[in-house]
Amino acid sequence: MKGKTFFILLFLFSLVKPDLPAQSFSFAGQVSAMHLSKIAKPWQSVTAIRYIPEIKWNAPLSKTWKFDMEASANAFSQLGFTMPDSLSGEVALKPYRIWGRLASERFELRLGLQKISFGSATMLRPLMWFDHIDPRDPLQLTDGVYAALGRYFFQNNANIWLWGILPSKTVKGWEMLTTDRKRPEFGGRFQVPAGKGELAVSGHFRYVGSDQSNGFYHPDFQAQRVPEYRIGLDGKWDIGPGIWFEGSYTYINLPSQLMNHTRMLTVGADYTFGLGNGLTLMSEQFFYLLGPSFLEYISGASFSSVSLSYPLSLTHSLSGMVFYNWTGKSWYRFINWRMNLNKISLYLIAFWNPDSFDLYMNTGNSNLMGGKGIQLLFVWNH
Repeated sequence: MKGKTFFILLFLFSLVKPDLPAQSFSFAGQVSAMHLSKIAKPWQSVTAIRYIPEIKWNAPLSKTWKFDMEASANAFSQLGFTMPDSLSGEVALKPYRIWGRLASERFELRLGLQKISFGSATMLRPLMWFDHIDPRDPLQLTDGVYAALGRYFFQNNANIWLWGILPSKTVKGWEMLTTDRKRPEFGGRFQVPAGKGELAVSGHFRYVGSDQSNGFYHPDFQAQRVPEYRIGLDGKWDIGPGIWFEGSYTYINLPSQLMNHTRMLTVGADYTFGLGNGLTLMSEQFFYLLGPSFLEYISGASFSSVSLSYPLSLTHSLSGMVFYNWTGKSWYRFINWRMNLNKISLYLIAFWNPDSFDLYMNTGNSNLMGGKGIQLLFVWNH
């Protein structure tokens, strides 16, 4: 089905007249090199390099319509070392973004491998449905989804989203179960102005597949394709401090009912104090409940988070994040110093976390930042 995406993009490309004067083409890229060392016995380190080349092209179709494209790849190499003589390595090359978009002033239709992300929360996000964005990651990298996304923007700043997503072999966001490989996913979002802010409702539907490559097994999957329904509600307002909430409810129709109902809620606020160059404080409280009915739960979690950021100068900044797991009685701590020099950024990150990491389990970085350690990151954007 991904081949169909390519041919549709090729068709859209053929609509563009090559003699239109306002066409533009650009090539850019991001090179990053990372070294992480853990303060532990035995001593562990990870060294990695990544390159993301990106091509963008756009051209007008008429006075009101345009077509643009983006294509990028993720080339990644990593080497891990554990004292005294244990080595492990990984080399990967995969598409990062490949999409084409047909757009006017108030409408856009984007087709291909893309990022779909929305919601009001920043650090602890119940609406992290289709991405793996980790707030600790300075690069904010995440795999995309093969999807069709249509958006329309009304004159009063309300907007509506509709999407269809092709299933993949891996889980997305908070998912524990993969999608049925033979059936696409569908959903939408409607956002409206609400006083000094905005309010939105989102929904999504999919079938959970019987072939769970993540190792999860349940006998209910052998007899039927299991439907899953999600609904989300979020809002954000600026009333001096910024305040927001974000909630998600997921129902999966398993006969055993052990994990049918999942509820997540985040409430948060931020404020910039007039101290020096401006000290920004952000805090979020997150609740997670899993159970056999809407009012019952058999497991849950509660996290509090605080983030502080302060620009030391035009080129230097300092930030920190602290999370507390009220269920596991454990602390997560991060300090990040950043230096910007034109197209080059340098980061020095220190972390002190439990060895068993309960946050961002699907991001791919959880094991790296378990325990105590230091991370150095070099980034060049060209």
